[in-house]
Amino acid sequence: MYLFRNKFVALLLVITPKSFWPMKKLSSLFSLFLLIPLFAVASEVGDRTIPAEVAQLADSLKQKLAPDKRVALFDVDYSFSGKNVMLRGVTTSAEAKTALLDGLAKKGYAVMDCLQVLPDEAGLEGKTYGIVNVSVCNLRVAPDFSSEMMTQGLMGMPVRVLQRDGWYRIQTPDNYIAWVHRVGIHPVTREELTAWNNAEKIVVTSHYGFVYSQPSQASQTVSDVAAGNRLKWEGTKGAFYKVAYPDGRQGYISKSISMPEKKWRATLKQDAASIIATAHSMMGIPYLWAGTSSKGVDCSGFMRTVLFMHDIIIPRDASQQAYVGEHIDIAPDFSNLQPGDLIFFGRKATPERKERVVHVGMYIGNKRFIHSQGDVRVNSFSPDDELFDEYNLGRLLFATRVLPYINKEALLNTTETNPFYSM
Repeated sequence: MYLFRNKFVALLLVITPKSFWPMKKLSSLFSLFLLIPLFAVASEVGDRTIPAEVAQLADSLKQKLAPDKRVALFDVDYSFSGKNVMLRGVTTSAEAKTALLDGLAKKGYAVMDCLQVLPDEAGLEGKTYGIVNVSVCNLRVAPDFSSEMMTQGLMGMPVRVLQRDGWYRIQTPDNYIAWVHRVGIHPVTREELTAWNNAEKIVVTSHYGFVYSQPSQASQTVSDVAAGNRLKWEGTKGAFYKVAYPDGRQGYISKSISMPEKKWRATLKQDAASIIATAHSMMGIPYLWAGTSSKGVDCSGFMRTVLFMHDIIIPRDASQQAYVGEHIDIAPDFSNLQPGDLIFFGRKATPERKERVVHVGMYIGNKRFIHSQGDVRVNSFSPDDELFDEYNLGRLLFATRVLPYINKEALLNTTETNPFYSM
């Protein structure tokens, strides 16, 4: 561990009660240092103004190794006293931390290193993975129910657990990082996750339904389920599959709303016509900020949900989805678009500011597109169409073609190739 020079150590000696001073061994004094709220003391006396050379170093590392805070963390707090600096915070990049420590040392700084690399193996007691344990779990910016929702996870989805602070900070298969209430996931070890991933599953194919305590819809419900949920297959009884949850609960789900995963894969189609049909099946489902399930969707969550129902995993947000697949500059007559292309909207670039993507939909042919805006709906780019959408035509930016690139780009994959599902 890097240590501060004399100023902070002297301060600790001054504030230490005299009754503790008569210690026989230096090791006892050092143990005392560990018990005293050292970090709080340092932060009170330290200057949080970041020198330009340090800010430049940190910014360059963040841009290189953790440029998108939605999928990588490099949250560092600094307290300075001359050339002494204490680092606190968290990062998901060990490489970024090492580079920061090396860079500070080269600039002559003595560093107290309290910067934590996630996942927090010790704090999580080895359970650095988890499985979503409710039909749809809400993931938030901060560990609080009043915090803004960022995205959602679906039952049976494997996640990486990074940190525990009452809630769990997790990373989803599309690499999104957010906080989830402890009820939302079942923490597991890597070995337990592998066992879950390898187990035969039942996939929920209906937009909504229930699991029952007995093979009868008249029995007590165990929970609700939503499209894309996965449960462990334990057997069959009449018109029901017996299933198990990640936490071991058991129940029965109707065959009419679910299917064994292998059979589901065998019948699965990933062509534009099938995907557009699925998109149409969600017509009228209400818009929900950060929604990523058949219960409610935002614009990018709608694309994410529709494609996931065809076992395709894409990035979470519109501004991330815009940069996978093949970029297409849209022809004035829309003749170079194909059904199934993703189309993006937002602020067009000017000499003063960059282009900004804020909305996404799916092209369905004949100058029409389906998207979530208020609810899931179809609109048109043609002024002659009764579904004409002048507002979105005015902010149309470009399109991307993703279907030919599934499993050919790192961020376009399936549950058979995504690292979270293949551990």
